[in-house]
Amino acid sequence: MELTDIIYSSFFYIIAGVLLLSALCVVFLPKIVYSAVAMIVAFLSVAGIFVLLNADFVAVSQVIIYAVGITIVMIFAIMLTGTQEDKKLWLAIKFRSLPAIGAAGVLFTAILASSFFADFALKQPSQEVIQRLQTEGTTPTIGKALLTTYVVPFEVLSLLLLAAITGAVVIAVKNKEPGTQ
Repeated sequence: MELTDIIYSSFFYIIAGVLLLSALCVVFLPKIVYSAVAMIVAFLSVAGIFVLLNADFVAVSQVIIYAVGITIVMIFAIMLTGTQEDKKLWLAIKFRSLPAIGAAGVLFTAILASSFFADFALKQPSQEVIQRLQTEGTTPTIGKALLTTYVVPFEVLSLLLLAAITGAVVIAVKNKEPGTQ
């Protein structure tokens, strides 16, 4: 094993540890604002993993769209729908938490098992594709794919996100008490 492999592996394990810890904090912190801050750290950790994979476009998109955009929208939603007292989010006191944790464990095991079998089914890219990505980067390749091959799913996803945001606004307005602003 070369020194660069050891460095990449150590950075990966550090970033993965931060990601795992912040994801657990998102779920188990008692205050929702603290969970939102932990979510920012989780999104930035995912961007760090993309940087280690030389996926520059995806890493920048992760930071811009998720770490900044989605988190700000969630913080605004927390502020707009918040009540006078901060509700605790600890889920372990409810009976339904045990089946949920069990289902999450089964899902995690299924994903882990499928990742081992996916190595056999994945087609490796050709050497010319790898060389082109190393010289040009991933930005032109992903941009061309989004605007040619995947333009219909890209636009359908944008309409779905618009519908979700509109629905969230309608639900937030309906839940407000009359006479309050």
